[in-house]
Amino acid sequence: MAWQRKIPFGYTMKRGELQCCPTESAAVKEIFRLYTDGMAYSKIAAEMMRRGLRYHSHTAEWNKHMVKRILENERYLGEKEYPPILEPEAFLRAQLIRREKNAYTPCPDYIGPIREKAVCGVCGGRMLRDTRAGGKPRWYCEKEGCTNRRYIEDEDIRTALSDRLNVLAQTPNLLEWFLPQNTEEPTLEAVRIQNEVIRELNKAEPGQEYTKMLILACAAEQYSGLPDYMPYYQMQRLKEKILTQSINAELLRELFTIAVQEIQFTAHGSLRLRLINGKTLEADGKEDAKCPKAQ
Repeated sequence: MAWQRKIPFGYTMKRGELQCCPTESAAVKEIFRLYTDGMAYSKIAAEMMRRGLRYHSHTAEWNKHMVKRILENERYLGEKEYPPILEPEAFLRAQLIRREKNAYTPCPDYIGPIREKAVCGVCGGRMLRDTRAGGKPRWYCEKEGCTNRRYIEDEDIRTALSDRLNVLAQTPNLLEWFLPQNTEEPTLEAVRIQNEVIRELNKAEPGQEYTKMLILACAAEQYSGLPDYMPYYQMQRLKEKILTQSINAELLRELFTIAVQEIQFTAHGSLRLRLINGKTLEADGKEDAKCPKAQ
């Protein structure tokens, strides 16, 4: 059951009249002070519990929603029958901070493709982005328990990524990739379908439609076991472009789209590129042939 106070925190009713509760009104002032000093809702709630103050008479528990309700309650300015607890300046200062933290900052178009390839360089989880911290972009790992999080301006990420792509464009050997070889045996399903084709063809009157269906299914199963050669040829084509063309924005976009598999946010705050051939490009432009995530 959700308990609601009938009288706002900070006030009490005596002989039918609303009055300031000395203990609670002092706590209200302290909550506003802590918030304007930079303390988060949850930490303020923990501080109120540490001091033994109660929001509800039946429990000592506080939570961030209680703190939020106090911070947005205009009655503390002395509205209607409520006596004032706060000075207008203290209330206004807190509201300005709240609005700044809740301000929505549109995500630039160029961040979308970066988001799709952003991973944690510590644990390999997805890196997510939000702008709740005063409008400043924050990147953080989605995996519970991972502490990899960074406050990075969007333009700084674009600049760092552009630097890595320029290094990649000037180091075409990083795009080298051996042609995949098909060394796998046919799958059990392919062998089973192939045997069924043979049995059907050995009949005196094989069913034409059924035989055709079996042959197509067998071809599809055998094809599914072949290596994917497309990335290899795409990397070869990119390498030829780099060697024969001048580096421009279009070429860098193509490098990013085709060659880059992951943008890794490292523990020390830099960006590392992992290519589709398994090679990585460190922040200093050096190549690391092994991917840390795969080790």
